[in-house]
Amino acid sequence: MRPILLPDPPSLSTGVPDIFEQGGAQNVVRRAVVIGNGFPGSENQCIGLVRALGLADNHLLYRVTRPKGGINEWLHWLPVGFHKKLDFILRHIYLYSRLMLGSKQSKYISSVPSENGANVGLASILEADVKSIVNLARQTYEKDGPLVVIACGRDTISIASSIRRLASENVFVVQIQHPRSHLNRFDMVITPRHDYYPLTLEAQEQVPRFMRSWITPREPPQDHVVLTTGALHQIDYASLRKAASAWHDEFAALPKPLVVVNIGWPRSNCRYGADLAKQLTDSLLNVLATCGSVRIALSYKTPAKVSRVIFKELGDNPKVYIWNGQEPDPYMGHLAWGDAFVVTADSVSLISEACSTGKPVYVVGADHCKWKIAEFQKSLRERGVVRSFTGFEDMSESWSYPPLNDTAEAATRIRRELAARGWSLRS
Repeated sequence: MRPILLPDPPSLSTGVPDIFEQGGAQNVVRRAVVIGNGFPGSENQCIGLVRALGLADNHLLYRVTRPKGGINEWLHWLPVGFHKKLDFILRHIYLYSRLMLGSKQSKYISSVPSENGANVGLASILEADVKSIVNLARQTYEKDGPLVVIACGRDTISIASSIRRLASENVFVVQIQHPRSHLNRFDMVITPRHDYYPLTLEAQEQVPRFMRSWITPREPPQDHVVLTTGALHQIDYASLRKAASAWHDEFAALPKPLVVVNIGWPRSNCRYGADLAKQLTDSLLNVLATCGSVRIALSYKTPAKVSRVIFKELGDNPKVYIWNGQEPDPYMGHLAWGDAFVVTADSVSLISEACSTGKPVYVVGADHCKWKIAEFQKSLRERGVVRSFTGFEDMSESWSYPPLNDTAEAATRIRRELAARGWSLRS
């Protein structure tokens, strides 16, 4: 069986204006700063954009860390700065009471991870600190040029906006995902189009009138807002080609077509349980005759009640392999070698990455989704990028579409904005 052949990526230099070849060191961006929040889905979007900009080999990763354990697990709705101050106060009250009363350690307040993530093997990840990043931008500007700062997630908003306010001449700040208010705090905002679903007439009808003023966003996107179809990610031609080679020995001999099933987990706007798992397994059993092999990947957050149904119905089937978290993670191998994908409707990221391959993508459970996630599903169906998984498909039949290319398109917009400022990216 021959490995999957993937087309060469388009040249990044095509159509690049002459301004990218001009100017001194102060006009060339050579380094990126990523500000993450500790969630793989968010940080993956930042790293994917850094890769698309050609700065993957020269970037620093900072992370906003929240206090963890005990009562802190109930306080994640607070702004991260206030949460840290409150945790500081609670710690001192606890220590004082312990000294005064000689009590044992309270079960309600536990230690937080050390700075820089040292206790979880992430010593190279720095604690996100506005002052240190601003100083870095100012001190390295003359020699290494300006910085591109890319942040994603609610907890990173105040950090990224403060960096831009204090070092606007030395940085270009990109916030991924809608920051909900004051978009002028950033040089660019990159967010899915369905984040603006609350502005549609359909959404307005779903919200009581007295609550409409509380729903964000409240205004249409401004000129510096880049709207994407799905989530940004690291999947591109080069990464798929590399994965096809790395996983050749395991996947090349599998009977074709290889159908990959990616299962996420229920969310607030897409709730499901064992009922959807039973629907999925019944549909897979119906199409199994037209499948060469099936590989199912469970998320680390997939509920036990869902995974139990999967193992019960399909665990002993010789055509089916179920990956349940053991290393190495075959996710990239699945994307490179899979001939078709079945994905649960809850995950914008899983669906976006599957749709970047141009291969058939079937979605299960879209009828369980509402609000923005339902709008996302609708937009993909209208573009012909996904189809509903009914259990009556012939999985040996292939179909295609223009792959989603949100990350590369967002990177192109950044290049244009940098050029308008008189800056360029390192060749």
